[in-house]
Amino acid sequence: MSQNWADNIAQKLINQNLIQTGTCLILGAADTGKTTLVAALAKRLAPSRPVGIVDADIGQSHIGPPTTVGWAVAANPPPADLWQLPTAGISFVGDVTPVGHLLQLTAAIIQSVNQASKTAELIIVDTPGFISGSAASALWWTVQRVLKPTLILAVQRESELGDILAGLRHFDSHLEPVKCSSQIRTKSPEERRNYRQSQFNRYFRDSILHNINLSNIAVQATWNLSRTNPISHIAALRNQDGTDVAIGIIKDWQPDKNTAVLKAPQLDMRQISCLVLGAAAIDIAES
Repeated sequence: MSQNWADNIAQKLINQNLIQTGTCLILGAADTGKTTLVAALAKRLAPSRPVGIVDADIGQSHIGPPTTVGWAVAANPPPADLWQLPTAGISFVGDVTPVGHLLQLTAAIIQSVNQASKTAELIIVDTPGFISGSAASALWWTVQRVLKPTLILAVQRESELGDILAGLRHFDSHLEPVKCSSQIRTKSPEERRNYRQSQFNRYFRDSILHNINLSNIAVQATWNLSRTNPISHIAALRNQDGTDVAIGIIKDWQPDKNTAVLKAPQLDMRQISCLVLGAAAIDIAES
């Protein structure tokens, strides 16, 4: 069972005094047990110290909605289901894949770790399965350079992290190889899409429509707004200090009239200074 594997690995790391405080970065391909290992570590460590969990798997989010890096803090006693922890904060990336959004993902991870570290003594960062190619190597080398994690767990089936690890071995972070359990099941693309949709449905369940005067806020997009209709795109609602308060779905967009309509959770729109348009477009069933 993958849970037994994660429990055994977590206990081994704790017994060897490899994970105590600071930041732990967990790298690995999709479906290698990274998220199960995060939960096993947090449950064992939270009784003795606050543990921050940063969920950077933007396509299969457990903390916060997809398209965002979410974070939460587990304290004593940790809940039976760690993924029922209330989300303490989100940082918008704008899509469900890191491809084409490496700068946004890097910034979101760093911001989330910095925010979580104000409360937690130990931060565990779960990551997406983006490990192939020079862009993936550059992403994780940059994250390591900025975060300077005390521990990097490299979860592998064989040696698929070889190129990334070659660039990490010579730095101060302790690099610990972890053999992936053979019992972990690979999810199909359809299962991943269905899970992602269920997470979006859950997030927007009690949302309302917000009318926005575009002349009162900044609008940011990484693509040409004059060529792409942003209707149905995800957007972040960002406050003055650069914190993403919520995400929404653009339902109407009339820049010639300086008006837009967003479906988003209830919030005070007066605190919103910027609308950040993401690349992902979704469809949510109206209740």
